[in-house]
Amino acid sequence: MTIHDKTKMGNRGEIVAKKSLREISGIKPGDNVLIEAVLGEIIIRKIYTVNELLEMPIIAEGTAESMEKDINNEQKKQEEMSLSE
Repeated sequence: MTIHDKTKMGNRGEIVAKKSLREISGIKPGDNVLIEAVLGEIIIRKIYTVNELLEMPIIAEGTAESMEKDINNEQKKQEEMSLSE
């Protein structure tokens, strides 16, 4: 899910993200963030603590090779389905 919102940079360069952006990103006051700047963009990413990472649900199991094989099989299925339409 992606939310876009318009805001204005303050006189001292501060940017305040609206509540909906803070909620979807999971960034709370006191969290550490990584700020990346490229031409015309600033990207802010939350830096998770070890405890936060350990509490996250497991979304995949297996080796990198087995996951890559599963992804390739799924791609083949999708291609076959698109050709049959």
